[in-house]
Amino acid sequence: SNEYGFYANVNPMVDHPRWTQARERRLPSGLFSPNLRETKMFNGYEEEVGSLYAGMNLRKDY
Repeated sequence: SNEYGFYANVNPMVDHPRWTQARERRLPSGLFSPNLRETKMFNGYEEEVGSLYAGMNLRKDY
């Protein structure tokens, strides 16, 4: 689908058209304790995989 870019799942700075990517819900989670946290770049593996994306515009090529 064109609405959800390839890198959108790993780039918290680019929101999905219908929701924010800045926060994620961790499991277990409930209605009264949603267990939210800030989304980390590359799902927390930036140190390990960040060099693979060097030079890419992850806002444009998301």
